[in-house]
Amino acid sequence: MKKSEKSEKILDVALTLLKNEGDYGVTMRQVAAGANMTLSNVQYYFKNKDNLLVALADRYFQSCLSEMREMPKLTSEATLHEDLTSLVKAFLCHGLELSEMCRIFREYWAISTRNAAIEQYLKAYYQSSAQVLNAIFSPVAATPDNASKAVALFIPFVEGYSITAMSLTTDFEGDVKDMCDLLHMILLRP
Repeated sequence: MKKSEKSEKILDVALTLLKNEGDYGVTMRQVAAGANMTLSNVQYYFKNKDNLLVALADRYFQSCLSEMREMPKLTSEATLHEDLTSLVKAFLCHGLELSEMCRIFREYWAISTRNAAIEQYLKAYYQSSAQVLNAIFSPVAATPDNASKAVALFIPFVEGYSITAMSLTTDFEGDVKDMCDLLHMILLRP
């Protein structure tokens, strides 16, 4: 097995443990057993659990950032509300799905409360997300500050919505419209 194949196998086992057992179920020994490797072999690729968790996070969070980078920039005031609607729906629908990625995000939020390495990783991820969204919003924003304000409102809204919306009685289409109206107003105000 090649080096990259072994490290991918280790990450796959760690992901399965993280999904099924949570952070406390991911031990280097458990990963080694699941990957049919020795502990020292796993530690050759990932020195400790923090390195393993960061590598696993990198796999998922970079995938998410790549998806965001592929989203079209907002370029026309004439179609802004329609374009915002598509963007907001894409983010909210993704967050509402109890997909593997959403479960991993939630687990990492929990881990970050007690693990400084993951806390720093998440901060960097959200800063990168803000930069990507700023690039999407900036072409139509009346000022650079307006784009930054829209991003600062949108990210926490999406993150919170993904956690709470299934527990609340909400009107999805109404929520999308309200957020689009708010973003529209923020982006275009002089």
